[in-house]
Amino acid sequence: MKKKKENNKNNGSSLYKKPILTTKEAGKLLKVGVQTIKNYIYKGKLKSFKTPGGHHRILRSDLPTQIKDIFMEELKNGTEAFIKKDNIELTPNLHETYLIIIKALAKALEIKDASKERHSDFAVNCALKMAQRLNLTEQERENLEFATLLKDIGKIEVSERILEKPGNLSEEEYSIVKRYPRIGEKIVGEINFLEDTKPLIRHHQEMFNGKGYPDGLAGEDIPLGARILAIAGTYQALISDRPYRRAFSKEEAVRIIKENSGTQFDPKLVDLFLSIV
Repeated sequence: MKKKKENNKNNGSSLYKKPILTTKEAGKLLKVGVQTIKNYIYKGKLKSFKTPGGHHRILRSDLPTQIKDIFMEELKNGTEAFIKKDNIELTPNLHETYLIIIKALAKALEIKDASKERHSDFAVNCALKMAQRLNLTEQERENLEFATLLKDIGKIEVSERILEKPGNLSEEEYSIVKRYPRIGEKIVGEINFLEDTKPLIRHHQEMFNGKGYPDGLAGEDIPLGARILAIAGTYQALISDRPYRRAFSKEEAVRIIKENSGTQFDPKLVDLFLSIV
């Protein structure tokens, strides 16, 4: 049974390397139904070509850029139309409606991320628990939740060759990676309800000692939400597999965060995080 599960996992990850995809395979990558993929093709939103037998095929290399464009267009055209496209009921709770849209937008990044387990739900829950302990307002908690899900969206503009590199990045490659928080800020910049998440997305890689990026902010000059996100996001990254390393255990991840208290992370927030974990 264990062997069968491993084979299924390998089959799923192999889709990231296939140059040509069927509509079913494209749907599996994007986590949408085959009919949704066909709708995108029929409406000219997704490029495809036909086999001699009349079946649609999609170039894997077309997906990252195209899917971002599709989601951005959908978002700009209005939330209700976007949600109804996949027969999702429009919830009377506006926060839940926005959350559905954000999770759909975040799929654009998953296409390019070879990590098998993102632990995003844990990161969201952790960040929200910290926010609750700090008595942040409901609006501030919502902004933090949205930013946690979208913090890495800017990586969609970073080459897969760099994101999936198993060894150390060169200086030039690292400089490219450091642009992604600004790119993420730009991606959400034209979406009105994400206006207050922009500073959190831009600054979640700043360090408490001022040695982070993109702006080298230090201490309390870094927005509080970004300081929370830095801890929750780092923990999420540490316990996830990466192309260049295996996941750390939760105990090891906690130790690493402790060691970086006061340098990379706000020490008061680290103490709060540890009390929750």
